[in-house]
Amino acid sequence: MVNVIINPGTGPVLNSTEENAIENIKHFINDNGVEGVLYERSPENDYGDGRYAFNLKKVGVCHEIQMPGLPIENVRYLGDKNPDIWHYPRLYVDGSSWVWGYALGLSFKEETEEA
Repeated sequence: MVNVIINPGTGPVLNSTEENAIENIKHFINDNGVEGVLYERSPENDYGDGRYAFNLKKVGVCHEIQMPGLPIENVRYLGDKNPDIWHYPRLYVDGSSWVWGYALGLSFKEETEEA
């Protein structure tokens, strides 16, 4: 039998906390590098699998981020050579799953260039 893994890191995030997710969303906004992005916690939209919903807003643009609630060093994958991407949970951006470094490019860069 052959095992096939599709989208590693999309499963439940065990030992997750809302406090970690809040700290992580702050880092995510900072890493994004776009000024003026605000976040708002949206608990009614939590997936319930260790990810916590946030709305990121700037100038009429809003994106939902489902942020894993693990410590930042276990979520923030930026493509480093040493860490193994298979061990990082994915964020969900507007319903699509991404590892941290790739999710950054989706949040506001394209929209702010057009505005």
